[in-house]
Amino acid sequence: MAFNIFRWLTKKTDEDTEVGRSVKVSGFSDEEEGSTYVDVGLYIQAMAFWAAIRKIGSAVAAVEWQTIRRGKNVKAREYWSWNYDPNPNQTREEFFQQLISELYLHQEALVIETRKGNRYVADAFTTIQHIDGDIYSDVVIRGESYPGTFASSDVIHITLPGFRIKTMLDAIASNNSQMIKSATGNFLRGQGTRGILNISDTAEAEEDFEEHYEDLINDKFKKYFKEANAVLPLWEGYEFKQTETTGGSTKSSLTGSRDIKNMMDDIVEYTAQAIGIPISVLTGKNMTDKDFQTFMTYPVKPIVEAIESEINRKVYGQKLVSADTYISPNLAKIKYTDVFDVANPIDKLIGSGAFCVNDVRIRLGLDVIDEDWAWQHWMTKNYSPTEELLDGVEDKEVAPVQQPPVDDSKEEEKDEESKE
Repeated sequence: MAFNIFRWLTKKTDEDTEVGRSVKVSGFSDEEEGSTYVDVGLYIQAMAFWAAIRKIGSAVAAVEWQTIRRGKNVKAREYWSWNYDPNPNQTREEFFQQLISELYLHQEALVIETRKGNRYVADAFTTIQHIDGDIYSDVVIRGESYPGTFASSDVIHITLPGFRIKTMLDAIASNNSQMIKSATGNFLRGQGTRGILNISDTAEAEEDFEEHYEDLINDKFKKYFKEANAVLPLWEGYEFKQTETTGGSTKSSLTGSRDIKNMMDDIVEYTAQAIGIPISVLTGKNMTDKDFQTFMTYPVKPIVEAIESEINRKVYGQKLVSADTYISPNLAKIKYTDVFDVANPIDKLIGSGAFCVNDVRIRLGLDVIDEDWAWQHWMTKNYSPTEELLDGVEDKEVAPVQQPPVDDSKEEEKDEESKE
């Protein structure tokens, strides 16, 4: 609770004297400080948390879920469901954002398929654990209870290992909020104006004293402290002595504000570390390719692989997967790539035979070319087996290195010069 100057002013202080009342006055009110002394740390933590979740959710939503049938890439029914239309009420982006949100809020997320073939992320559910497969009941979808129970084989259940991240972050942010609150209060009080208001016994004995007193404290002092230039009118028997002016040098003010900002930055950094996202990716400042790779390697790829595993286990099953019929995530579209920046690497990939033309186009997020040659692998003439390069070399005689002829006339001239 912020310091209430008005309640404090109405009480006797150690400086009360027999000749009148002497009270300290500070240029801060409960109303003015109330907007500052909120749980700033919790707000900053929530802002950083949801910023990270949105980034992870957007990355997962950008994955193209390719459906493979007998080893060939086809756009089967599951392709439409996971890439375009999970249910009538959500786009792919909204669906995966909700999935990631539930996953990081509760360390688990449940996706069920309704009788009409629509997939939803459950708002809430109850898990009954069994050795032969858990049972899920009390499922809530879009705020409504969905009837029935679901076997483990009928749902997509994703989990995050470890302690609940959001609970841990809330505890850290709450502790930091107290430090920010204290630092902010000290900073603001250091910039305020203080003084002593002396009220004589004669003025206090006046019939309209309470009216004058309330008007002075609740109105005139408030305006006086808020304005850059102001005049404070006082009645007879009232004397105000200013003891402290706007405190602190510019240097100390900057130091105080920087300390507060550093504490706020710490909360953002703790949030990024807990979620496993580089701070540069979270803030968008000074992000490198290595930072993006870390972002893809730790928070994004494991989630994508968990979803892939669950779909193949629960939707396709062992028999279809064994027959090369499954779903596979393509992460190429997550990061924007300028084709002109990767022109040389593309040439090397195709020229070395590692990729065909369509392989490269797929990874760039482009449509494949429906021609046989686009699926063929090519290799430039520069690439040949070592045996071919060395074939016949050992049987050939190596010609001796020819030395340049020696000019005898120049040697004779040098001899003559040495004799002289």
